[in-house]
Amino acid sequence: MEVNPYVAVGILLLMAYVFFYLPAGYIRHVLIVLLVFIIGYALVMTVSEMPTFGAVDTPAHNVVPERYLGRAPEETGAVNVVTAIITDYRAFDTLGEVVVLFVAIVAALSNLKAR
Repeated sequence: MEVNPYVAVGILLLMAYVFFYLPAGYIRHVLIVLLVFIIGYALVMTVSEMPTFGAVDTPAHNVVPERYLGRAPEETGAVNVVTAIITDYRAFDTLGEVVVLFVAIVAALSNLKAR
């Protein structure tokens, strides 16, 4: 089952409206229960579409790991394959993770200094 991104954004906007702007009452409680069931249904459908554990045709057993392990030293010049994957193949992802960690540390330190 593939979810259209516009549907996902619509569900998120409905959640934001229900939780932040809708006044307390019966309709709000009904919408909260409805949203919980929609999210639960999406989670169950996602888990049901996952490949079985140990299956040979899963995406984890495709040609990408073979290419990384076989051609990483000559493509990147790195001796360590893990270093080649982190710094060359997944550089933007690693940069994003470092930025998130930096922002979290700065936020924690600024909260500690404010007290």
